[in-house]
Amino acid sequence: MKTLLSLTGLLISFASFSVFAQEDAQSLANSWITAYNAHNTAELRNLYSNDAVLMLHGEETRRGRDDIGAYWAQDFREGNPITTLTVTHSINGNEVILVHGNYQVIDRESGLLLGSGRYAHLWMLNDDQVWELDRDLWNDPFNPY
Repeated sequence: MKTLLSLTGLLISFASFSVFAQEDAQSLANSWITAYNAHNTAELRNLYSNDAVLMLHGEETRRGRDDIGAYWAQDFREGNPITTLTVTHSINGNEVILVHGNYQVIDRESGLLLGSGRYAHLWMLNDDQVWELDRDLWNDPFNPY
């Protein structure tokens, strides 16, 4: 009986950790969404680490906070869309959070869906104990035929 109670307590702890991790991951995603949808280049740029890497399906890989910031600043000028990120999976470590999810790009005026796909974010805790986006990957589904 004691073992069963201990096991139950352990499972509840893992379940609580799992829910906390998912909420924490969505909170990080929300910081990206807020900066992007406000077209706040400085805030979005500062979410990335100095040596971050941005990889988008069919695009040139961007390296470094400044290059990534410049990419998003240019992207803001293309149709004024909004982007949503929905976390589907996350794995928390001591100084890293790996986040997988779905994204949607929506026309701000009409509400029409312009694009969607999967994304992955690797967030790292820096020396100041602040989360920074270190790897940012975006994948558009591709149906060749």
